[in-house]
Amino acid sequence: MTALHVWYDVTNRDGEVLEDGPAIDAFLDRLVADEGATMASLVRSEDTTVWPPTLDLLVGLGGDLDVGVMQCGDHDGVWCSSAPQDSGWDIVAYDYMGTGHDFPTNAVIPLAQIRAAVHEYVTTGKRPETVVWQKLR
Repeated sequence: MTALHVWYDVTNRDGEVLEDGPAIDAFLDRLVADEGATMASLVRSEDTTVWPPTLDLLVGLGGDLDVGVMQCGDHDGVWCSSAPQDSGWDIVAYDYMGTGHDFPTNAVIPLAQIRAAVHEYVTTGKRPETVVWQKLR
């Protein structure tokens, strides 16, 4: 398995390196337990040799909720997760490195789906097919 580099804390310029599946799951659990709505950028080790990476996956979690959002930037544009129904939330926003990012109210998906998508991304290096995507820009 390839390692995963994650950035989400502006005070930690080097980010964290997650070496295996259990470390990835523990990291996602930590984000969920965070009081705020936090986004993390995830990049596979072999994709850190070029910057910006050809594919950048972001995960938004927090507030001890079992739901969140995903964003993916690749050569086709910037995408976010899409749920079959609206979340019912007035605003869907997550903080990445001190900057807020808003999402459509139908971008909220279950944590189990996010977890599966992150593991798929680590394995394939591609935008996860376990998520339905909608184009942001």
